Amino acid sequence: KEPAEEIMTFYARMLDHDYTKKEVFNHNFMSDWRKSMSQAERELIKDIRKCDFTQVANYYKEQSEQRKTMSKEEKKKLKDENEKLRKEYGYCMWDKHRQPVGNYKIEPPGLFRGRGEHPKMGCVKKRIRPEDIIINIGREAQTPKPPEGHRWKEVRHDNKVSWLVMWTENIRGNNKYIMLNASS
Repeated sequence: KEPAEEIMTFYARMLDHDYTKKEVFNHNFMSDWRKSMSQAERELIKDIRKCDFTQVANYYKEQSEQRKTMSKEEKKKLKDENEKLRKEYGYCMWDKHRQPVGNYKIEPPGLFRGRGEHPKMGCVKKRIRPEDIIINIGREAQTPKPPEGHRWKEVRHDNKVSWLVMWTENIRGNNKYIMLNASS
């Protein structure tokens, strides 16, 4: 199944890290990974120590090396694409003034690391979808369109808070926010 394959790549990319040597990390990863598997995959994959992730890890190392050797033109193209995204999503209108948004990109899915010996290290951080997102805008403001085929969880008009977007992350159940830049 595709979700199981994607989750496996999260682990493969971390093979060089000490986390993959920790029992709690491996236990949590295996537990979450198995939830994403088909029944046939669960019957086949039961012990992480019997899995060989090196081929996938090597693929991502090659990808990383290729990014490091990009030409100036390729780097400029990538920089221009990021700048285009920043211009489109990195600002909002606040009291009729264009203000920079602090962190306009949501964290991608991956494996939770935590600090120290966190008991949830290795758990899968799920991909945030539009259906997880609460938008906070002015009453007169036009609601931004979600990606095609999706809808926002909720649209609020709360002028007593300073966040623009909120969602709840799946590891600890904490609310995460997109807010104005500190310089706003």
